[in-house]
Amino acid sequence: MTKHLMLIFICLLASVNLHGQSKITIEITSSSEMRMSGVLLFEGKKGLFIEEFSSQLAKDLNNSDWLDIKDIIFKETTAIQSEIDMVFAKYNARVLIVCRIKDKMEIAVYDTFDRSFLFEFRKDIGKSPIVLAHAVCDEIIYRLTGKPGIASSKILYVNQKNDTYNIMMADYDGSNAISILSANYIINYPRWFPGMKKIVFLSYRNTFPSLELLDLKTGQIETFIAEPGLNACISFFTDQDAAAVVLSRSGNPDLYIVNLKGNIIRRITEKKGLNASPSVSPDGKSIAFVSDRDGKTRLWVMDPYGLNTRKPDIPSNYITSPCWSPDGRYLAYAVRYGREMFIEVYDWKTGERRILTKNISWSDAPAWAPDSRHILFTRQEKYIKSLWVVDMISLRMKKITDNSWSGCWAIR
Repeated sequence: MTKHLMLIFICLLASVNLHGQSKITIEITSSSEMRMSGVLLFEGKKGLFIEEFSSQLAKDLNNSDWLDIKDIIFKETTAIQSEIDMVFAKYNARVLIVCRIKDKMEIAVYDTFDRSFLFEFRKDIGKSPIVLAHAVCDEIIYRLTGKPGIASSKILYVNQKNDTYNIMMADYDGSNAISILSANYIINYPRWFPGMKKIVFLSYRNTFPSLELLDLKTGQIETFIAEPGLNACISFFTDQDAAAVVLSRSGNPDLYIVNLKGNIIRRITEKKGLNASPSVSPDGKSIAFVSDRDGKTRLWVMDPYGLNTRKPDIPSNYITSPCWSPDGRYLAYAVRYGREMFIEVYDWKTGERRILTKNISWSDAPAWAPDSRHILFTRQEKYIKSLWVVDMISLRMKKITDNSWSGCWAIR
């Protein structure tokens, strides 16, 4: 009996083999229906914890854009094959997710079309139904698609209230937002420092722009880089203790490689004009950046030593904020066509481009989610900034929060 689940959009095969379970393959094909439908079934006595868990799990699965949860069903006892038949007949749902609590939360997932078992796993229950739901959602998504889930991830962004700037940290959907730094000077572009225990950000604490570190445990701030002139735009290597940054110590904004103590290792651009916005690829072999070396601000790519420089074929005279997807396949960036700015993705393998924000106002500062599918970006409308997420497959968009900008997703 086959264990194939039909999803959507592009021809892609992804497979995963975890914890001794049988291999499950997800096939994604073109379709006008962008998500696979499913039903949640909770077996056992209904209570407040279970209701909150089930509600959050359905929300998380829907926000993944892989699944569309049609209903949540509570039953004290179940007969699995009968439930599979009922879910398929009543909801035309392809996936049944059964949850039950014993000493742990037990999850079993079934393909209703084939009337077959797909996989199961268990999670420690803990004290928070929300945290548990996030973890369960991410496990389900990873086992179904081979892609990381986003429900347990965190985002950073900046907002301003009166004369106070704040670096905010929130759940992936903008909920449970807290201020981790408030300042009466300009702060911007927060990014996770390797190890996830510190935040690096652009700071005007000492008048001139420098890169500073915030210790998330102690709240202590220390200077990371404060070379003469501009210090900005940092992107870390995932395979070495180093980062690409923009410094103007030579009088011109150029790209440098620094170690995690902020010491300069080497300079990698020496062209006249602007060289900025570095983004290191996940494999550490390429750095995307913007430069006006040919008279227009365009997207360029080079290796970590500043060699093998090339320019992707993108018909725009102004591109900024490039960002590699975690799987290394795509570059997202803000691009100007006519008088508007859009978020666009460039497929590094095929050279194909796709605008993701065609029907909305000015968009900028894209940042990828861990799943290489969702992108956080800043939208500006009538001079007011807000933070949004777009799904690059369906183009569905969700507002995260108002009066906010410079979003960044946690990618381990």
